[in-house]
Amino acid sequence: MKIFIAALSIFLFLSFNMLTVPSFAQPKSLKQGIYKIKDIDLSINTPHYIQNNSPNEYAYIIISDTNQLNYQAIQLEPSSDRYAFQPLDPEFILVVVGKGEVTIS
Repeated sequence: MKIFIAALSIFLFLSFNMLTVPSFAQPKSLKQGIYKIKDIDLSINTPHYIQNNSPNEYAYIIISDTNQLNYQAIQLEPSSDRYAFQPLDPEFILVVVGKGEVTIS
């Protein structure tokens, strides 16, 4: 009976661990270019933070919709702090201008 309880406990422990899903989004590094939000797999309607990782290059970020209406524009200094930006719709477009590399988390 003790072996059965031990085996059942181990089975339950392993089965519950297999069902866990990591809840943290992986940071995305982007260079100069035009990106659709749905293509870079950012979660929708959640706050995101953006940061310039380049030690000596500026980066300029523009967020617009498919009708080319700009919702937000941010100029990031070299080695900048994290800045929050608006929740995103899957059809929004993110434009990164400059030689800096930005990270979205």
